[in-house]
Amino acid sequence: MDIEEIIKPETDTEKKIVKDESFREGCLYGVPRSGHPEGPVIFHIAEVLNNVDKYSSGNMRRDLRLVGIIHDAFKYKVDKTKPKTGDNHHARLARKFAEKYISDKKILGVIEFHDEAYDSWFEGDKRGNWDLANERAKKLIRKIRGYLDLYLTFYKCDNRTGDKSPENYEWFLSQVEKQKKLEF
Repeated sequence: MDIEEIIKPETDTEKKIVKDESFREGCLYGVPRSGHPEGPVIFHIAEVLNNVDKYSSGNMRRDLRLVGIIHDAFKYKVDKTKPKTGDNHHARLARKFAEKYISDKKILGVIEFHDEAYDSWFEGDKRGNWDLANERAKKLIRKIRGYLDLYLTFYKCDNRTGDKSPENYEWFLSQVEKQKKLEF
């Protein structure tokens, strides 16, 4: 599989990332499953990058490409015998990898927290704990305040892939709107 041909790296940073063996291994990981019927991560990355082209331009597009390329590539490093939290969460592993190539805290933050909005919604929808879901969402919104637009645009790019439902994305947008009303 030609990872470079699928990603089509545009910058020196992207070119370095796609040559990294640990990244390449992560691109090949995965089988079709709910939310990701495409199977290997590289095909999800390709879908996300197509959405980045649809929903952004300029510097935001450049930043979102980096997030999209890296965000799920380290699922293969998660220890399945342990809880998928903290240092054993694929997003934290992806951020650690990204720090070798990227210093922008906003990009690193989106990589690290890219699934937190979904995980917050999941807490309410699947576990029935909407109080905790709402609290997690508020905490996330405060944490990403300085790059909320970048985060939301990436969330849209990631959410509109595979067979994902827009329900969790729309819920999080409503949480952002509630938070904005409380601040003004």
